[in-house]
Amino acid sequence: MHTPPRNDRSPNPLSFTEAVMQAPMPDRPPPPIERFDGTSDPEHHLRNFIDSMAYYSKSDPVKCIAFSQSLKGEALEWYYSLPPNTIDSFGMVMTLFRKHYGTNRKDRVTAAELVNLKQEKDESLRSFMQRYNETARRVKDVNEQFIISNLPNSLKSRYVSEHLYARLPNSMEELQERMTEFIRMKDQRYGRRKPQKEALSNGSKKESRQVSEGDRRPLRRDLPLGPRYDHYARLNAPLAKLFKEALSAELLNVRKRPTPHTV
Repeated sequence: MHTPPRNDRSPNPLSFTEAVMQAPMPDRPPPPIERFDGTSDPEHHLRNFIDSMAYYSKSDPVKCIAFSQSLKGEALEWYYSLPPNTIDSFGMVMTLFRKHYGTNRKDRVTAAELVNLKQEKDESLRSFMQRYNETARRVKDVNEQFIISNLPNSLKSRYVSEHLYARLPNSMEELQERMTEFIRMKDQRYGRRKPQKEALSNGSKKESRQVSEGDRRPLRRDLPLGPRYDHYARLNAPLAKLFKEALSAELLNVRKRPTPHTV
């Protein structure tokens, strides 16, 4: 047995009682854990530390000594400054830690906040589920079934909510699996619609450009805009009679209008 390796600046050993300092240490280093720098939720860090230590050692003194390995920056400086010869248990470490960083703790929310949580008009299903899951983790005094049954009321999509209503998941694991599938379906639909929208948009721009270019084309000047001759012969008969004779001589072709169909 030996003391596990510590940081470059070891915490003042006088912060712990003699019983803590003389306790046997495991012959392997403590498990790696994300280090707390004094800015995040202390309760979240304590849970991570305790879970990591569960398979390392159940010894209270070992947890006291190893706790410095989970701190950095300002939090490690705080650990150095603990009163000498006062800490005799990990419970005391947690009490001092919570007291010092209590202002960073995220307050747990009530069930009413989860009930009032709604998906925004332009919010994606993926983004909303991240918000919903985060709020559900912080809510207190509710069970999994409440979290599951409340979700359809919070969704804007009738398709997703109706499918959840038809067959509610039996567990949070099943809920996450089904919502992941719905999110994948939404992403696939968006992936198919995006090229179509781009094609329609490009086509509209092209037509608009063609019309604009056509509007700028100069007027054709190859056809005369005025009379073709200087003078014309006078008519020696009524115009209607001349048209009748021209039709009889087949000098004019008249296109017949189609007879409308009767119902």
